[in-house]
Amino acid sequence: MSELNNELEMHDERSKLEKIANRISSISYIQSVRSFLSREKKIAVIVDGPNFLRKVKNKQVKLDDIEEKIKDEGKIVIRKVLLNEFAGESLLQAVFNSGYEPIVTAHDIYIQMAIEVTKLLSEKIDSIFFATRHARAVPIVQKLKEKGVEVALITYESGLSIALKKTIDKIFYIEID
Repeated sequence: MSELNNELEMHDERSKLEKIANRISSISYIQSVRSFLSREKKIAVIVDGPNFLRKVKNKQVKLDDIEEKIKDEGKIVIRKVLLNEFAGESLLQAVFNSGYEPIVTAHDIYIQMAIEVTKLLSEKIDSIFFATRHARAVPIVQKLKEKGVEVALITYESGLSIALKKTIDKIFYIEID
């Protein structure tokens, strides 16, 4: 009797394995898995202009530095630079010419950052990359992570907040020589 039960169990296992093999070998299933795995991540980049776009060690940090650093992470679908009311016309033009949306605010940059992030939550964004160094971005990062959004940081060592560094999922450093 025990041999018969073992044979029946083996037959059931073989039957299950055959069903799995048939499903895996189905072309449409393979195509859907391939499509899912090869999908590029959709990325939003938000730059803290006053805190980030500045000279560091006599080198001007540029928006192109950001693009170059994260080019293999996915497709950048949203690019925004937050600026205060003191941003000059030439800076606004440079931001626009770089393919970023300049957003000038008369109030606190981090309030505007929270507003922009809230808008992004309705988009189908996989990751949000912040170009900043300031700890005031930490509560925004924490809320995004609670919502299951991957949050990355593009920064340079000089003046980087330790609290921000500890909250982020990934960090990309721009080399300042």
